[in-house]
Amino acid sequence: MHKKDIMSSETMLYMPVYDSFGNLCTRVMEKRNEYISKLPPTKLMDYNLRYYGSSLRGAFDGSKMILGKLNKNPIVVDERGNILWFPSKSPLHPECIWFAVHHIDEYISVDKKSTKIIFTNGQEIIVDVSVKTIEYRIQRAFLLKYRLERRTKHLLVQYDRVKLFQRFALDMLEDET
Repeated sequence: MHKKDIMSSETMLYMPVYDSFGNLCTRVMEKRNEYISKLPPTKLMDYNLRYYGSSLRGAFDGSKMILGKLNKNPIVVDERGNILWFPSKSPLHPECIWFAVHHIDEYISVDKKSTKIIFTNGQEIIVDVSVKTIEYRIQRAFLLKYRLERRTKHLLVQYDRVKLFQRFALDMLEDET
């Protein structure tokens, strides 16, 4: 594993590619950089989720709990950073491409089964997925984000109250001395 394999908010896409020996690898597209990882896309995604304290299985389980039992659900990679990704196909499929929703600027139908994805940095790729499917996956990702925010909103309010109480208690202690 290399440090470059660690995902950041700049990471836009994991696309399957094969090396000269026929091994499935990942073309990693970032906002200002591109490289090949030796891990397949889904394993690279799982590695990154584990690196940050989760797993692909856990991310899918959480998504399924919130959205219901569907195939190819989006996943939350970083809730605080609002980083959600979705797969183009079943993650078990070797041709599965992973997209970071926050980097998709536009998507345009090329034909019935292909879509041009335009990223926020102007880069474009054409994928063998219909525009309706891409649109549906993006909508599901935003629905996941919305429902998750609704569920956790009260937690943030409680956290703010705890911080306020801690500051109040600290001020009281300082006044006593």
